[in-house]
Amino acid sequence: MKRSSLIAFSISPIVVSAIGFVFTPILAWWLSEDELAKFAIFQANSNFFILLVSLGLDQAIVREFYEIADRKKLLKQVLQLVFLAVPLGLLSLVIFEANASGVAKASVTAPMAAVCVLMLLNRIYSTFIRMSGAGIAYSFDIVTPKLLQLLAVLLIGSQSVLILTYDLVISILLVSTACALCYEIIMSARIVRRLDANNEDKERNDGLHYINLLKFSVPLVPGALAYYAISASAIYVVSAIADSREVVITSLSLSIGGGIAVLQSVFATLWAPFAYRWHAEGGSDALYGYIATVITMGCSVLLLASFFVAPYLVLLLPEKYTELPRLVVLVIAWNLLYLISIVGSFGIGVKRMSFASMTISIIGAALSIGMSIVASHYLAAHGALLAVLGALIVTLIFNCELSARRWQRVVALPHYVMVGIISISGVLFSFTLEWQAQLLLAVSIILYLPNFRTGVIQAYVLHKNRGI
Repeated sequence: MKRSSLIAFSISPIVVSAIGFVFTPILAWWLSEDELAKFAIFQANSNFFILLVSLGLDQAIVREFYEIADRKKLLKQVLQLVFLAVPLGLLSLVIFEANASGVAKASVTAPMAAVCVLMLLNRIYSTFIRMSGAGIAYSFDIVTPKLLQLLAVLLIGSQSVLILTYDLVISILLVSTACALCYEIIMSARIVRRLDANNEDKERNDGLHYINLLKFSVPLVPGALAYYAISASAIYVVSAIADSREVVITSLSLSIGGGIAVLQSVFATLWAPFAYRWHAEGGSDALYGYIATVITMGCSVLLLASFFVAPYLVLLLPEKYTELPRLVVLVIAWNLLYLISIVGSFGIGVKRMSFASMTISIIGAALSIGMSIVASHYLAAHGALLAVLGALIVTLIFNCELSARRWQRVVALPHYVMVGIISISGVLFSFTLEWQAQLLLAVSIILYLPNFRTGVIQAYVLHKNRGI
């Protein structure tokens, strides 16, 4: 991979995370709580729509991109299957609107549905561009729409050009995602032409068919929906039990927490192309365990840093949300744990264990929903976020152990110990036990340093010897 592409892949997720970090808090200054609650439910519904209608085919692109030669055929077949599934997604929105009430019901509109479709197409094309290794094109693709959305909201809100409402925000998203799609179509065509010029790839025999794509991708859909339900349950449960303010607090926590955990975005963007290429080219599987060690240390350090940064988040928000920083830490913690899960469960993708992964996600979703319902009655948004953290820990353990049994062990006892410490320290911080959380995590990081040193050295040696 060219250095310019590598830099672009690394920086663009940071920029997108930074924009996501401030976007919802900025909306909180100008949208009423009811309008902001609508936007929170839109975010949850749009993600559900994409997961359902994509049929897992974005992951099929990731899995098959380096295994086949005819990438144009791959993209064409994925898009055809996705378009056939769009009515299913629209039907799900109609069903949600018919059974919802209050702000949840009002959040479903025709422009909102159009945005969902465009965001779905953005996901497919963006994945294709990312897997091609075109780092600069991918960076421009994911950063520009987010930046336009932020600038439009700032202009309208600060200059009082118009009264900022939920419907107006959706209109801004509609225009920006449409522009992004036009760019993606052009860039994908250029990428296909470049790949077609590779004579070596043309000699390979693919045998790619619709049924092959669906066999891999469709079993991923229930699992992906279930895994998403683990975190989304916080929004849906709180909206059903509590008032708009608690929905807004939950949404702000999810948005800001995801924005701070930039390491997740950077690593997830770089990981899939590298990991599958390393495996396809016969690299040593021991590398994955060393990477897990390095990532675990990185997650611990980043969470410790967030303990010191989180109190200053109140400067970004209206005064009525002063309790938000301690809840954001919970979201940061589970975003970081997800990084460890990605590496530790890599064998699931290698062995194509879609059904087992789906079962684990369903178990996690059931735990999250059940615990959220109980905890929300006592602690409202705080309880729902705690329930999500607990469910994600369970799914992390199950996924990593499944990968270990069917492929090889990546996450071992030292990793699990740090996972537990990350989780406990996050919970302590959320209950205003700040110095206790900081001390526990800092001491654990120091004790983990020998493992980290070994992981860095061994990963470097393996990577250098392979020359990838």
